[in-house]
Amino acid sequence: MTIGSITQRTASRSASSRVLLVSTNRERSPQPVVPNGVACVASALAGAGHDVRVLDLCFTNDPVAAARDAARSLRPDVIGVSVRNIDNSDTIALRHYTPEAVEVLAALRAAAPHAPVLAGGAAFGVAPESLFRELGVDYAVAGDGERASVALVDTLAAGRPVGSVAGLVRPVGDRIVFTPPGEDANLDALPLPRVHRWLDVARYQRHGATVPIQTKRGCVYKCVYCTYRNVEGWGYRLREPGAVADEIAELYRDAGVTHFDFVDSTFNSPPGHAIDVCEAIVRTELPVRLETMNFTPASCSDDLLAAMRRAGFTAIGITAESASDPVLERLEKGFDAARVREVAQRVTRAGLRTLWIFLIGGPGETPATIEDTLSFAAERLRAGDAVYATVGLRVYPGTTLHRIAIDEGTVAVGDSLLAPTFYLSPALDLPMTVQRLRIFAREYPRCMFSADARSRLLPLLTRFASLIRLPRPHWRYMGIFQRLARSAAGAGYTALQPLAGTTADYQPPVAGRVAT
Repeated sequence: MTIGSITQRTASRSASSRVLLVSTNRERSPQPVVPNGVACVASALAGAGHDVRVLDLCFTNDPVAAARDAARSLRPDVIGVSVRNIDNSDTIALRHYTPEAVEVLAALRAAAPHAPVLAGGAAFGVAPESLFRELGVDYAVAGDGERASVALVDTLAAGRPVGSVAGLVRPVGDRIVFTPPGEDANLDALPLPRVHRWLDVARYQRHGATVPIQTKRGCVYKCVYCTYRNVEGWGYRLREPGAVADEIAELYRDAGVTHFDFVDSTFNSPPGHAIDVCEAIVRTELPVRLETMNFTPASCSDDLLAAMRRAGFTAIGITAESASDPVLERLEKGFDAARVREVAQRVTRAGLRTLWIFLIGGPGETPATIEDTLSFAAERLRAGDAVYATVGLRVYPGTTLHRIAIDEGTVAVGDSLLAPTFYLSPALDLPMTVQRLRIFAREYPRCMFSADARSRLLPLLTRFASLIRLPRPHWRYMGIFQRLARSAAGAGYTALQPLAGTTADYQPPVAGRVAT
């Protein structure tokens, strides 16, 4: 199976519609992300009797041509397009993905003008109405894409009116109408994604990607900037732990996958469910290695960490965001700086490699609170951990940060926020803040500033690490990668330039807007 070409899996019973699913995400820095959502929808549609083909554009040099050729070849009855992100949420090295998605959609429309276009993906949960209008699609889905997509394609195939389809976004005159998802929230009733059936998982792994696993959907935390509640809903919908273990076992057995990444909103909450998942994995007796980049300090015990180690966890990313109480309180993280330090000691005793993730510049941030966070970061770096820091918080519709930004005049009332807009505390100067973080990152090579993660060299280093089978996660080699990058930069290696502007040519945004 080759990414960039069409892959086909035909349902066991006769299909009623030919469906072309297109994954538009092509971001590969610092590593690509396996489009798990597309696989979820593909498996659901195939299970419902439709003839499904998947076009993954991640590794395609010419996505527009690939989309046009796929639509001409298949002549689909329905086209489904997945948009994972609106942009990369990076104030300094900004990339806006929507324009390319518009071009891909135009090519699909031209090649298959009679096929209705259905759109989905996390981006539609973030800004459904504005993205719907920007892309000009016929329908979009919200909630569980597996259910809404099957219901829509079934309805279209039968020639019935689509107005009653749960979870559907559609135009009615000049309005965009959303029919709420149905009552069935049982995740275990959904088919497994089986990403290895639809995607070239081995190629993703060669480029440093890990295979995603979900144990739940939804979130109970109130982080002011976060969109998880918009995308997956409030509260947790938990998968049965044995089903999670079975999915891992299938991928190990059928695709040779040995390294998995848990992509829940927060893997370790609720802690009892996380422990049960770990124990179910232990019972498989498989030699797998596990990690998660979504570990909250709000929920951490020695029992949980011990269970994670037994299951095969070797590393975690802790989304602390700050180590200063005034900022943590304004971000509504659900823990304080003392808790952050306590969790750091617990994780160290458990022997887990840790990447600390910080968002600099949120509400309440000052130069003094930044120094609190950097002081903690320096302690963890000296202890052998790694740090990833970004400056400025992307403002998304419907979040508490959106309201704060309106109140402070950073965002205008009625702004769709489809064009990337960032919040920076009024107490900060952006160029000076960026400079402070760069100085800190130069002092500690295992600290990566977000813009550095967008260099063109980093994906090459990550892929090289994968090819020579260096143990994952690859961020554990961040210090080595940074030194190599700086040596190449000193030698005039132009590929090290970020994908967008650098600090030297950066112009502060007007009213929070970053030009695209």
